[in-house]
Amino acid sequence: MLFVVAYQRHGETVEREPMRKTFGLVLVFAATSVFAQSLSEKIEVSLVNVDVTVTSHGAPARGLTRGDFQVFEDGVVRPITNFYVVEPATAALATGQSPTANPGVTVADPTDERFRRKVLVIIDNRHVSMFNRDRALAALERFVDDRFTGGSYDWSIALISDTARIVLPLTSDKAKLHAAVAEIRKIAANPQRYTREDTTPIASADSFSGANQSAVKAAETGLLPETHETATTLTDLGANVQFEADATRTAFAVQDAVRSFAGVQGRKIILLVTGSLSLDPGFSPLDANPFSFLSGPANISQGLQSSTAMRDYLIREANASNVSFFILNSEGLTPNSDAAGHDDSSLVYPNPNQLASMYWLARETGGRLMPGNSPEVSLAEFDRASSSFYSLAYKPAHGDDGKYHSIKVRIKRSGYQLQYRTGYSSIPVGLQLARAMNSSLATSMQQSTIPVNIATGESAPHDGGILVPLRSSVAAKDLQFLPAGNGSVARVDLFVTIFDDRGQRIVSTRSTQEAHAAAGTESRGDFVDTRQILIKRGVPYLVVVAVHDKVTDAIGISSKVVRF
Repeated sequence: MLFVVAYQRHGETVEREPMRKTFGLVLVFAATSVFAQSLSEKIEVSLVNVDVTVTSHGAPARGLTRGDFQVFEDGVVRPITNFYVVEPATAALATGQSPTANPGVTVADPTDERFRRKVLVIIDNRHVSMFNRDRALAALERFVDDRFTGGSYDWSIALISDTARIVLPLTSDKAKLHAAVAEIRKIAANPQRYTREDTTPIASADSFSGANQSAVKAAETGLLPETHETATTLTDLGANVQFEADATRTAFAVQDAVRSFAGVQGRKIILLVTGSLSLDPGFSPLDANPFSFLSGPANISQGLQSSTAMRDYLIREANASNVSFFILNSEGLTPNSDAAGHDDSSLVYPNPNQLASMYWLARETGGRLMPGNSPEVSLAEFDRASSSFYSLAYKPAHGDDGKYHSIKVRIKRSGYQLQYRTGYSSIPVGLQLARAMNSSLATSMQQSTIPVNIATGESAPHDGGILVPLRSSVAAKDLQFLPAGNGSVARVDLFVTIFDDRGQRIVSTRSTQEAHAAAGTESRGDFVDTRQILIKRGVPYLVVVAVHDKVTDAIGISSKVVRF
């Protein structure tokens, strides 16, 4: 990689000697701002928001006030500073209960950006059958036509295969939703995930031949078998290794989606359509073979610990971004299965009813698992559970310390069930944006309040590729300047990330820069960043540029597909 850094000083450009490293992409960076005295760091304690869904006997509980709730952080009660009731406009009329009867209750408009639902539908194409995926998509389309009022909340759709990619950015346009669903139907789902509607199940193997017969004989006679690994054990272990690899790829894709949601305002929801996240091992501890090296108690225990750690990691990632998971189990409940998930199709796809990880992922993030066999019923439950909630906020006793803190909410009355995120990470806005910029989904999900312009210049052949000048600019009037010396200065974090055509991150850079202006000229001109990227001919690259104003925490983000 080739770096050339140029500083602009009083109209004079001074270049440093280039430093050459060997990478697959050449990037030339030139900053047009001077690094001078640093601004004093902003000291600010942000409020922590907790959206709480309260039900009683399965129905939304209404009529509660601020005094009914208590919020604890790390076991210590915190005063509730903000309290809002959020519910559909027709809810009070249908029940005859109006929260406005309580003078201390503030009823929020569900379309207010602070409370507006932002739903990212993720189709987990790795762990669904094509038949059940398309059945869920058909139910989603009917839901959009019958239940979704355009403008009441926003939808986005992403697809997970090896990575996560956005099929539809946030929108309330029904026509665009239908078009996105039509595109997904053209993509084949996981061919290893079958249903009876897709194909006839593979007949069971002769599970009592060969090595298994010796195990049965050993059980009858009390003699140890000569062969500890059975054919079934080896087959199941091979399948388990594949499922663990799938789980890892899926977990990272879900993490990217969650992080891309970090800077979005409102009630952030991921509606995950999946059959299994593969986070629950196919083996139960009851299946441990004491004579086996591969499937003995120690290995099964280690697998359980790994899957639990991955599940808890996703929960913390979701809570850090304040994202709730509502999970629609597209494969439904399977008959003739035991508690471990075994049934007559286990050789086709072991342990199909892996609901434990999905249940905890939804529960600990304030969402809900919908495991039934009717997608229509599940979507109606999702709409009901996500539309009525209480929005609480409190001030923590610390600043942005980067640590994970637990949250507990209780009601001073009995007979209520609560759903809310059980923790959060105290992460500054700049770091949240840096995490989001590692995903190609960031541009589609992040809310941008600072316009960022990206332009390319005249390209030229270089080192077997194409060297393309890239210019990013922000109007000075969109930045916050503070007095400094004889003029003013604005301080920004600048991010540039480049993704290949598969959505893989190729280059990611972050720098803190200062823009200086003479007194009275702060609103004139542009803050400009210029650099050059070396790309392969004919291959599309996604270039994402983001700016974070360190004074106001405002964010600007833009993207451009570069292909020559």
